[in-house]
Amino acid sequence: MNAKTLVIIGIFSTATPTWAAAPTIDQLVANPTLLNTEMDRCKHLGMAANDDARCQTAWRAENKRFFGKGAGTYKSTPVDVFPSHPTINPQPNSQRTSSSKSPDPPNGK
Repeated sequence: MNAKTLVIIGIFSTATPTWAAAPTIDQLVANPTLLNTEMDRCKHLGMAANDDARCQTAWRAENKRFFGKGAGTYKSTPVDVFPSHPTINPQPNSQRTSSSKSPDPPNGK
């Protein structure tokens, strides 16, 4: 190789920026500013964002931030829908077979 080729290779190797690794989901969740920046970038990409790996990572991070860890505090316990409701007698009063009559009339007199 001659000196001219080495100079050109040296210029391009120093002038070409090294791309930083895409942030992970946990990094995006921990840094809301970075997550908002990525979401804005994806918004400006339009339909091309569907195929962009960084946008998919940002969407997963946004879902993780919004929905949390996934382990909720819900405990399934039975619910008593009518707690003050009395128990129902399966036989109505008209069908009861009772040999004794009540001593008081129904109107109280």
